[in-house]
Amino acid sequence: AKSAFEARTIKMMELLVLSTLKWRMQAVIACSFIDYFLCKFNDNDTPSMFAFSRSTDLIVSTTKCMKVKSDPLFSIHRPMC
Repeated sequence: AKSAFEARTIKMMELLVLSTLKWRMQAVIACSFIDYFLCKFNDNDTPSMFAFSRSTDLIVSTTKCMKVKSDPLFSIHRPMC
């Protein structure tokens, strides 16, 4: 069955909806959750810069140590922290 819309038309409509709703398209990565969890572990107080830095270091070092042979793209994309 042939589609009524071309792929580029659908993409334009989707981007129009996202921009109208003021939704930002960004990748969700492990570093996206650091603030949330550090606040939870710190009784909802602002986490120290040291805790934030250590958390980021842990994520980056864990990612560097991982070797995923089944996913060749994993080695291409670096963490965004």
